[in-house]
Amino acid sequence: MEAISPIPIKDESGELRALQDVERDILQYAIDFYDGHMSEVSRRLGIGRSTLYRKVREYDLDVRAEREAS
Repeated sequence: MEAISPIPIKDESGELRALQDVERDILQYAIDFYDGHMSEVSRRLGIGRSTLYRKVREYDLDVRAEREAS
C-alpha cells in the first residue's frame, strides 16, 4: 500500500510532477508548518537561509510574516 503524502509527487494523470513544482510545494508546506520561521525552515530542509530566500522570491511563495503585515 502506497503512503499518502501531503505533497503529491504525481499529477492527475499519474505521471511524476516536475521537480521544481514539487520543490515549490515542499517549500511552501515547510514555511506554513514552521509558521514562517525561516531559520527553522532552512535548518530543517538543510539549505542555507540565503538559498531559502532566493527560492521564496523565485517561486513567489507566501510567507506568514508578509501575510500578517497585510
